Amino acid sequence: MNMLKSFITAGFSVLSFCFMMQSNAQIKTLSGKILETKSIDSFIRYQMDSLKIPALSIAIIQKGKLIYYKATGVRNEKHEAIDTATLFEAASMTKPVFAYAVHKLIQQGKLSLDTPLYRYYPYNDISYDDRYKLITARMVLDHTTGFPNWRDGRELTIGSDPGTNYGYSGEGYVYLGFVVSHLIHKPIEDITNQEVFRPLGIRNSYLIENKYVLDHLADGKKDNKEWGRNGPWQGPNVASSLRTEAKEYAKFVIELMRENRSSGTVFQQMSVPQMKIDSNKWVCLGIFMEQTPYGIAYSHGGNNNNRYNSNFKFYKDHDLGYVFFMNCHQEQALTKRLDKFLETAK
Repeated sequence: MNMLKSFITAGFSVLSFCFMMQSNAQIKTLSGKILETKSIDSFIRYQMDSLKIPALSIAIIQKGKLIYYKATGVRNEKHEAIDTATLFEAASMTKPVFAYAVHKLIQQGKLSLDTPLYRYYPYNDISYDDRYKLITARMVLDHTTGFPNWRDGRELTIGSDPGTNYGYSGEGYVYLGFVVSHLIHKPIEDITNQEVFRPLGIRNSYLIENKYVLDHLADGKKDNKEWGRNGPWQGPNVASSLRTEAKEYAKFVIELMRENRSSGTVFQQMSVPQMKIDSNKWVCLGIFMEQTPYGIAYSHGGNNNNRYNSNFKFYKDHDLGYVFFMNCHQEQALTKRLDKFLETAK
């Protein structure tokens, strides 16, 4: 009976925290206006209705704290409601988590940013092309390996000489994952747990498929039409297989924002610009940097099979950021509208 009472009390405390966090939310926009919870709720409802987003897990962060969090919508074609434990595929937002772990290992002297990876672990998938022996961890993290994003069942190829051109690549991350696992003598999921999830208190977030994931993962609408799930992962994929949700991933973003204010941190290594890839955008070492009217912003998005989309962004000088996950293909539209909302409150 006492155990039951304790369980109920603990559950009520969690629910109360979530409610109080939202009811007291007050966010200062980039232009200095104040956003109250009611306005944020209304914005989210309108965006979900107009963009036909089935489910959304979203967190807004300011001054190192989770100020606003909401999990709302439906998880499948039966219109069953999601809750705060519902997971989404993070897609390419897996990459910054793994990149952070890599930078920690570099700080520990376990590998070097500029040592050719083949010296640690020869890669049979591309051994026929000697140019792969030029590839370093730096080239993986700034997407200049010359690899395609994915090989689509074909032979892995190198399209341009490593280190010369930007070309977004999940294949590069996969190779670096093999290298890291080989060097540390542990499965990659154990390494991310050790270097990222446990130190930051991130719970119920997995690179591998397990019962918890199967029970809590929302279905997604491929191309905003077809309900279902992506095929099962054969194993952990450091480029795309993370399953999580906004309040847990927000802990990672909060840490990046905290480290952004200090020198000598992992994020200071991770955020060094490497190559300009657009008029106002640079690729760094595991994250992207953008020059905005409100200063520098760091971000990374994700898309798995047009079925699960995600994004996070934070503004360097304003200590304001967000994380969201959705089970459809509307990341770009929501990001554009959310950016404007956090700038102008409109």
